[in-house]
Amino acid sequence: MNETSLAQLVARASRTSRVRSACLLVAALTLAGCAQMPRPDARASTVGSNATGTGVFAPPNDPASPAWRGVNLRFKTPTEYSLREIDGRPCIRAVANAAWSLWVADVPTALAKATTLSWRWNVPALIADADNLVPGKDDAPARVVVAFKGDRTKLDAADRSTMNLAKALGGVELPFAAIQYIWEGKAAPETIVPNGNTSRIKKLVVRSGMTGLASWLSFTRDVRADFRLAFPGEEPGEIESVGLMTDTDSLGGTAEACYSDIELR
Repeated sequence: MNETSLAQLVARASRTSRVRSACLLVAALTLAGCAQMPRPDARASTVGSNATGTGVFAPPNDPASPAWRGVNLRFKTPTEYSLREIDGRPCIRAVANAAWSLWVADVPTALAKATTLSWRWNVPALIADADNLVPGKDDAPARVVVAFKGDRTKLDAADRSTMNLAKALGGVELPFAAIQYIWEGKAAPETIVPNGNTSRIKKLVVRSGMTGLASWLSFTRDVRADFRLAFPGEEPGEIESVGLMTDTDSLGGTAEACYSDIELR
């Protein structure tokens, strides 16, 4: 996302460096805070109960299901999420026109210690000039985001202070840590990309280059092993949520992807 433009907007509201840093952290975590987030439907607490009995959390391939909720940043045009079918497979289509937002499914407590995440996505094209290794060019046509809970008292004072301030400003509890699985045009697969504003979010490249565009690709990840690689010396806690994101707010333009068969077990 375009961290520079967000910082400028925040600076207009307040010249204090702590407020600006907190809002940048919120934006970087891409899950909450400084955001307009619809309240989850009351039925959402029961969604996944049948799946829990099978040891699998599998939110429907339908963005209108109460299992899903949107997370939108103020001052940002939201990505559009809709139901579509490609090659006979129903999927959640994301279309971003100079836009940013997530579609998030909260993980039931019974599956919060799950290990394996699998999904499929279909991406028709990459984003010209995008490069997640370069600030200001960090758009991606497809991201699957996993948020983890954890003990905030173990974080350093700077992280705790910024998280507390972000919660006060945004009114939402930030996740302890997050991993974004992304399709990147340049960086090699398995590259872990840090975030420029916080150590509590990492991007992990699972697809690179143009091979496989406009076709269904399947992925399976050991999220706990990936957490240990992304956050050396730490052990992963419970999984809080799984999210989808297609964004083009840094460079503008249009990107789209279709997501299907998200399963956590």
